Amino acid sequence: MPIETLSYSRKALLRGWSLLAIASLALAGLFAILLVLSRIPGMENSVPWPTAFFQKGLVVHVVLSFAVWYLAVFVCLVQIGSNDDVKLLDKAGLCFAIIGTILLLIPALLDRGEPTLNNYIPVIIDPLYYSGLILLALGILFGIVPIFKNHFKGPNLKGPGYIYIISIIAFIFAMAQLANQPISYDYNERLMWGGGHVLQCLNVILLLIAWSYLTDQIKPNTPFKVATIWLVVASLIGLSFYIIWDVTDETQTRAFTHLQKTLAPPILIFFIILLPTIRHHLKNFKWQDPAMLSFWASIVVFAVGGVLGGFVDGIDTRTPAHYHGVIGGINLAFVGLFYTVFLPMLGRNIQTGKLIISQIILYASGQFLFIIGMFLAGHMGAARKVMGTAIDMDSSMAIGAARIRDFGGGLAIIGGVLFIYAALKALLRKSKLET
Repeated sequence: MPIETLSYSRKALLRGWSLLAIASLALAGLFAILLVLSRIPGMENSVPWPTAFFQKGLVVHVVLSFAVWYLAVFVCLVQIGSNDDVKLLDKAGLCFAIIGTILLLIPALLDRGEPTLNNYIPVIIDPLYYSGLILLALGILFGIVPIFKNHFKGPNLKGPGYIYIISIIAFIFAMAQLANQPISYDYNERLMWGGGHVLQCLNVILLLIAWSYLTDQIKPNTPFKVATIWLVVASLIGLSFYIIWDVTDETQTRAFTHLQKTLAPPILIFFIILLPTIRHHLKNFKWQDPAMLSFWASIVVFAVGGVLGGFVDGIDTRTPAHYHGVIGGINLAFVGLFYTVFLPMLGRNIQTGKLIISQIILYASGQFLFIIGMFLAGHMGAARKVMGTAIDMDSSMAIGAARIRDFGGGLAIIGGVLFIYAALKALLRKSKLET
């Protein structure tokens, strides 16, 4: 899509959402570093860490690198298809999302709130944190309004929009059914479980959109329409679970777990129908092209993460190995979007060179080694959501798994830092389109 199709105010809004997306990744990385520092012997007592900082920091790391990052990218996709001037609601959406993100950080930095490492969207039990989640949700809702207007000229994003709205309704249903329950880990687990599963449908369709951009197949096509309908229907089925069962019913919990099986078919449909195009791209693969490199790196890491999902039990680190692979694959596709779509539309092109290519390769290879090492460690009994290996380090296999995991994690961190540096440098400098 030509840059000129975006109005000046729309470009400014796209820049704002892009900065929020990149800032959320940067802050997530900072919290990851602080988590490690907080567990170094001697640092625990020499630094006045807030109460339960490790658990709180882990909550913030996850919500920034998963919820805020993904949803901000979604709204960036909305902006590049909106060729009208920005309205008050658009500005309010970005402001709400920024304020909400700030509120999510505050409890982790103060001696207040109780962290609960529940699934999907972990929580710190504190009014500020819950307010942050509500403002973030409203900000995203306001940000996606343009896709439902007649003048929207981008790819059809109504499907993702409907899925997001369905997820919000799911959270509201859960909240209403939990009205008489005390706020605790169990409360947050049930509150986030159903809506979190629906958001997985949104993440899958955002991945397919990113792959479509990276392969120049963004024009309306049958596989994307089929995938969209499939995922919207799956989301509606998930919403129906709140009518069939109460949120406290374990049958509903299992039903949402089984609903995850519906995520694979649309991806397979997308690939089967677009196989000729994919073969062409593979035959003419140029590793110096950020779009091609991020596309194929995304496929490999995502596929490995998906395969590992067949071995998870929810207890050991095979589970995070699975979702880190899936998340890593989606992240690589979004990285490609920034390099080839968002930044160029803002007149902030990044010259392709060793830095960009190295960044993609470092992150992809690091993420691959990280999930393999984590999976092997989990196979030997390493527990999830704890610091350290939690396995018998007298075993040479355990030592090897830990080293693969840590080495891969280090490479991925370097790759992530390089992306944040390159993207922020481009977003903060003056655009060639600005006068």
